[in-house]
Amino acid sequence: MKYAQVAGGNASYGQHLIYSYNCGACHVIPGIAEAKGTVGPTLAAFGNRNYVAGLLVNTPENLSRWIREPQKIDGATAMPDLGVTPEHAADIAEYLYTLR
Repeated sequence: MKYAQVAGGNASYGQHLIYSYNCGACHVIPGIAEAKGTVGPTLAAFGNRNYVAGLLVNTPENLSRWIREPQKIDGATAMPDLGVTPEHAADIAEYLYTLR
């Protein structure tokens, strides 16, 4: 099954960015060395999910926005604003959609 595609996203670079932004400190993320965090939900099979953070319909636009500015979407979330650029968010989202 083909995964959702993010305009301008590069899954292999997104995998590198997930490691660089240390997303694994809070999440379990398949394919990311040392990503064994338990603060946030596991991101295994993320590409099969209907919602992002239980709030937004899982579309490339919503996922990229959540990655960039989670605190603006839900001020009570534990997910920090890491200063992810729109380009990096597209790459990260593209990788997450490969997780099935």
